Amino acid sequence: MIAYNPRTGEPLWRSKGVQSHPIPSPVAGHGLVYMSAGSQAKRAIAIRTGGSGDITGTPAMAWQYDKGTAYVPSPILFGNYLYLMTDKGLITCLDALTGKMEYEGGRPPVPATFTASIVAYGDRLLQTSEDGDTFVVKAGPKHEILRTNSVGEPVYASLALAGGTIYIRGEKHLFAIRK
Repeated sequence: MIAYNPRTGEPLWRSKGVQSHPIPSPVAGHGLVYMSAGSQAKRAIAIRTGGSGDITGTPAMAWQYDKGTAYVPSPILFGNYLYLMTDKGLITCLDALTGKMEYEGGRPPVPATFTASIVAYGDRLLQTSEDGDTFVVKAGPKHEILRTNSVGEPVYASLALAGGTIYIRGEKHLFAIRK
């Protein structure tokens, strides 16, 4: 993993990173960059911004967590928590600053496969399965499924949020859901 100065293209720092296939998108906040991978190695890492040179094994590496990640779905930083999800929808909630596990293995109410990333809407997380079911999860350090909504067709893409509307791209339809 290499960080570049966006103005000059000069390398700022580098590290061994997640040492797997980093398909999920990184997220940033709290002065940290969070990366994950769920292929060979299941790993999430938090890196402090502002480092230089090779930061592998230095204090710039804030923490590492070695399970609970997915091959495709990205983690989400929401408030003070980083949420990871496996390809089977198991959610892990970590303290974003310390990496301390708040809970792991939060299960959807039915077995499913997930390629869409979790999104945040209001004070809730929306977790959408390939079956087209969206599980509304209460955000915070305790896993709780509040309800399940279904569009009745497969969904592979992450939900899009804009102007108070939730957009769901199903296999055959585009759904727009408003309050």
